[in-house]
Amino acid sequence: MTSYTWSTTAIVRETETAITVVFDTGGEPFHYKPGQFINLTLQIDGQAITRSYSLSSVQGEDTHPAITVKRVPGGIMSNYIVDQADSIPRWQVSGPYGLFTPPAEAFHAGHVVLLAGGSGITPLFSIARSIISGSNDTRVTLIYSNRTPHDIIFRGKIEDWAYQHKERVSIHYAVSQPGNLTSIHGAALFRGRINKLAAKKMLKMSVPSPLDAAHFFICGPVELMRLHQDVLTSQQIPEQHVFTEWFAPDEKSTAIVPPTEMQEVLLHFYDQSNLLEVQAGKTILSAALEDRIPLPYSCKSGTCGICTARLTSGQVSMANNFALRKSDVESGLILLCQSYPVTGDVTVEID
Repeated sequence: MTSYTWSTTAIVRETETAITVVFDTGGEPFHYKPGQFINLTLQIDGQAITRSYSLSSVQGEDTHPAITVKRVPGGIMSNYIVDQADSIPRWQVSGPYGLFTPPAEAFHAGHVVLLAGGSGITPLFSIARSIISGSNDTRVTLIYSNRTPHDIIFRGKIEDWAYQHKERVSIHYAVSQPGNLTSIHGAALFRGRINKLAAKKMLKMSVPSPLDAAHFFICGPVELMRLHQDVLTSQQIPEQHVFTEWFAPDEKSTAIVPPTEMQEVLLHFYDQSNLLEVQAGKTILSAALEDRIPLPYSCKSGTCGICTARLTSGQVSMANNFALRKSDVESGLILLCQSYPVTGDVTVEID
């Protein structure tokens, strides 16, 4: 886990409730991919708080790495950053992390569709810019949902960027409270709260056939993400063409009953091997942390993917999984923060 101490080079007000923090790395190299995130640790009221934030910058196009943070109800870290960013002299950073990055075939997919809501635009705009700059003919469609026009993060940047690449980029806004607006700088505007019928219509209007040849990236509020996933499933989009980034777990996911017996787990962590006693109701990550094994982790909710490991023997039960694709799980990857050992021969490896 690579850690850094950065300072601030600029703060940009994106909306009334969102800012972009542009970091000064002090000349230290920092390599990242579009769609990845970092962990920030700050001292707030005498307590060390760590949260994950998507990088909204693009390596090779932007001089410095940046994150965009939006105020959220009850958000200890996010609200502190929005209010106090000017007075934070140093940022404790680790990363980059995350699997929400466009694969090589996305740059040659013919069409990439970004389905964003609210602050979910932060990794998606980075992905969009990288697709356009990294390919010659791939088209990009952005469908971006917000409550009001004033809540559209990066609005000016999106419209300028779309105009520069108007032959390859199309923008569609869905605004639940649009006021008197009937269009936004020439972009298509859906007035009202987006539903499955509207989402399906916008897809069919903006993406030429065959729809299942396009690649789709989704990030935003949980309900909106479920809606878009349902629409894509109904259109028979292949699972390998759909990529998701969950900022929060889906509370409607199916609950599991943790095992009721203690199990031993053999954990290979880099060049060390540890035999864990995982008590009933404990995850493998919890047991490892209790044994003071410094495994990488962040969210503990199955969304970030930092605690990904490979299951090489035995069986585990995963409570939630919002970070790994079906093909990842089939190849043996698990999330330690969500994995309960079911058998006594569980062995996991962390590279």
